[in-house]
Amino acid sequence: MTFDFDKEFQSMMQKHDLTSVILLGHMNPDGDAAGSVMGLAHYIKVNYPPYKVMPYLADTLDKGPKKQVNLDKTFNPFEKPDREERYGVIVCDTAVLPRMIGREYYEGAVASIVIDHHASNEGYGDVNYTKISEACAENVYHILDKDKLRNTVKCEKRPTAADYIYMGILHDTGGFARAKVSTMKAVSELLEMGVEHSYVMRTMHNDTLESLKKRSELLNRAECLLDGKAACVCISYAESKAEGISYEDIHPISGFLRDCEDIELGFTIYEEEENRWRCSFRSDGKWINVNELLQAFGGGGHAAAAGVRKQTNDVKKFRQDILERIIAMRKLSDQDK
Repeated sequence: MTFDFDKEFQSMMQKHDLTSVILLGHMNPDGDAAGSVMGLAHYIKVNYPPYKVMPYLADTLDKGPKKQVNLDKTFNPFEKPDREERYGVIVCDTAVLPRMIGREYYEGAVASIVIDHHASNEGYGDVNYTKISEACAENVYHILDKDKLRNTVKCEKRPTAADYIYMGILHDTGGFARAKVSTMKAVSELLEMGVEHSYVMRTMHNDTLESLKKRSELLNRAECLLDGKAACVCISYAESKAEGISYEDIHPISGFLRDCEDIELGFTIYEEEENRWRCSFRSDGKWINVNELLQAFGGGGHAAAAGVRKQTNDVKKFRQDILERIIAMRKLSDQDK
């Protein structure tokens, strides 16, 4: 499946006689959402100056990527753009409509383009380009005109479109821990264009002594499940308030658990509001496909990284339902071998 962003973007703007475009990502954006949205915003501004470009990201952006966004002299994506009468929308890294930040802009747009990499993408939008990959920003890189992308590096001060795209790939691959040939080809070419790895890498270094202590306390709460193949940390609303544990604190824990040599699946269950739980799951995508696992509960994402929100006053039953589904999926997998 080939996709020419420049052709599709110009077609959308010209066909509908539009002069402005809003770029959106998902709620609680990570580095990939920010890198994709901001990379495209700078790309359009430099190469298509007649158009008004308005990127919008939630202020709950991960603190690492926020370092780079806060250096941006061109855009302030934490302010909601003014609603214009006619505009187009580009949505990045957002599989389903309920996860979209600024959904009202999408619903009021004359036309839309969606760029994503989630297997669970619902196919919404007038034009939808979803290719399963390690990062949405990688997809963004491969669909852009490379001369025009290079032009952004020449014309702008950092952070440029290329810096943002590199940041998106860097964050969603865990510092290239999950990288395929296409991923490394993209980052190599971005480096050749002028991206400085050390400049973007700063967005990955966010630990303080206090955060490491808190992480240690969270890891001490890990409970081994399924004969030691899975590990989970569960934090209630009361515990989070009493101990000052935010979702930002617990979110990386599922990845740390998964990366243990003796653990196949790491997950966290965090009560962000009373009876409303937010869960993060990480695996290698082979022992258990967490996207397939969580789709049964209204969640999803990737084979190796997925999440779900659940409204329940019985989290123990919810966790048990998840474990039973894992057992059933593992039995089917063993039978297929």
